[in-house]
Amino acid sequence: MQDQRVYTARELSDLLLRLCHDLRAPARAVRTQAELFLRANSPPAESAERLGFLVDGARKIDQIVEVLSSYSLALRIDPASFQLTALDGILRNVRARLREQLQAHQAEVIHEKLPRVWGDADRLMELFLRLIGNALQRRGTASPRIHIAAAKQDNGWLVTVEDNAPATSTAYVESFDHNPISSSDGAEPGLAICRMIVERHGGELRVESTGGRGTKFRFTLPEDTES
Repeated sequence: MQDQRVYTARELSDLLLRLCHDLRAPARAVRTQAELFLRANSPPAESAERLGFLVDGARKIDQIVEVLSSYSLALRIDPASFQLTALDGILRNVRARLREQLQAHQAEVIHEKLPRVWGDADRLMELFLRLIGNALQRRGTASPRIHIAAAKQDNGWLVTVEDNAPATSTAYVESFDHNPISSSDGAEPGLAICRMIVERHGGELRVESTGGRGTKFRFTLPEDTES
């Protein structure tokens, strides 16, 4: 019986990045050409509809490629490169990057004093960007409210990101638990990246429904080893 090779996380990451590179250019070329034809030629309604399908399909492929690319970077996280990282500073940078979206939706991000952890600062920033951005995407009629807190545990810190978005459902929780890369229903596909980031830090991420009144994302991160 032939031995089956077990690929390392780095090898899988390299493969995903190559696939993303090979898919990105043709998908964007199809989208660009279809959009140019729509604008320049004023095709009849049926042809315009078909071209619209091409544009939407190419846009979807591009979105999936971006998710896969981010997922591949999460796979590259190496604990040997971890450094002391202040979550307060991470969150300040995240709020600055999302300032326009937060203002546009009158969103409020409330947080208690957050700890220093041992980790990859860039990927932790992406983690908070995606969780807060996810809450903004699922917002209801009420202004988004996102609360972030951390509690000390024996093996590190338990961080909770809680929102008031109303679109929480059993299907949403179940689809997240299946760790999707891409999904037309249920959990936002970028949440698979959040889970991978946490797992590469040696932790676990869980999502909890609060009866249709919001969602709590709980995850563990390693404590500051220099304390």
